Amino acid sequence: MSTTQTIEKPASGTATRLRRLTRIAGVLYLAIFILYPLSTGLRSSLVVPDDATATAEAIRGSEGLFRLGMAGEASIFLIEIGLAAVLYGLFRPVSRAGSFAGALARVSEGVVMAAGNVFTSIATLVALGGAGYLAAYPPDQLDALALFFQEANDSIILVWGLFFALSLMITGWLAYRSGFIPRLPGVLLALAGVGYLLQSFGVLIAPGLAGPLEIVVMVLAIPGELVFALWLLIKGVDTDAWTRRASESAGGAL
Repeated sequence: MSTTQTIEKPASGTATRLRRLTRIAGVLYLAIFILYPLSTGLRSSLVVPDDATATAEAIRGSEGLFRLGMAGEASIFLIEIGLAAVLYGLFRPVSRAGSFAGALARVSEGVVMAAGNVFTSIATLVALGGAGYLAAYPPDQLDALALFFQEANDSIILVWGLFFALSLMITGWLAYRSGFIPRLPGVLLALAGVGYLLQSFGVLIAPGLAGPLEIVVMVLAIPGELVFALWLLIKGVDTDAWTRRASESAGGAL
């Protein structure tokens, strides 16, 4: 009788922790899914293509909105780090190497996002800040520099998009193999990664394809990410299957 209780209590505790872990992953994923378009939308709404003066005036006139978008992008970086850790713990029983690679790709994405996108936004504000030492430069040059930083920002998105695509494809593959998540969300997530990969490489190689590739991303990526996030949040994982997987991998098998 006591032996049965000893076995059941850890199993119940594991199931509770696992449900909590999957809910956290779903919440973090949805937070990124919602926060990213809002943050970039605030910033990009102030950028006037090919018009440095209008862009500078818009940012100066709505600096609070610009900073809010920048803060949102910085928050996404922090959320990505947390999500990488949670997904690593969730999929480690499937493949230690694979889950580590997926986490590394997601962390790399966040680092490039912080070092690139957040930096260019800060540099934009510095260029338009009116500091005394900037009097050495004509105003039109500073306006042009601000627009340059914002256009560079858009290109940096394509760079971290490569790491993001890789993380989605790896996570989708892990979900497909797992046995504790249905294969469909894994397939859709991997296809989302393919969509982002095509967009990043395609626009870097042929900028004229940006429009068509944006449609590809909307068709492949948005459904895949949304289904995966909602599945984690609402349905979670099969705790018995996860426990079996964890027991099988306890000996160190990949």
